[in-house]
Amino acid sequence: MKNISRTSIALVLAVAGIAFFSPAIYGQAPGRGGRGGLPGATAQQLQAVAEMNSALAAQSSAVTATRDELAALTFASVKDEAAVKVAVEKLRTAELALATRRGEEFARLQAGPNKLNPEQVAALIAAGGNPNAGRGGRGGPAAGAPPANGRGN
Repeated sequence: MKNISRTSIALVLAVAGIAFFSPAIYGQAPGRGGRGGLPGATAQQLQAVAEMNSALAAQSSAVTATRDELAALTFASVKDEAAVKVAVEKLRTAELALATRRGEEFARLQAGPNKLNPEQVAALIAAGGNPNAGRGGRGGPAAGAPPANGRGN
């Protein structure tokens, strides 16, 4: 049961980290709301959110690297249960560090002059920490990816 609870905690923390904030953030014109924005946000508020996310970059990178390590172990052709358990614990520790730092940085933002209102906080959470989530076009293939139609272009 102890292993299940550790795994469950790691999974919950991983989902919370993905759902709440990402390290990348992009500005938006002041006062613009709607899809992907912080409703009524000022340029100063957007800057404060960007600074908050920048402060989380090291912890976010550590979580990503640890998650990648766990995924590699999980999908390995030869299973090493002991290594998976170590990686789960490492991910739990990294997620907890990120969540703790995120809470500290968010409290700092909310204690300052650029405090977000409840609607802005809800929009930020829904956007995964990126006020411009959902904006832009359909994108394209990753650099170096083969063409989808197989014709070279």
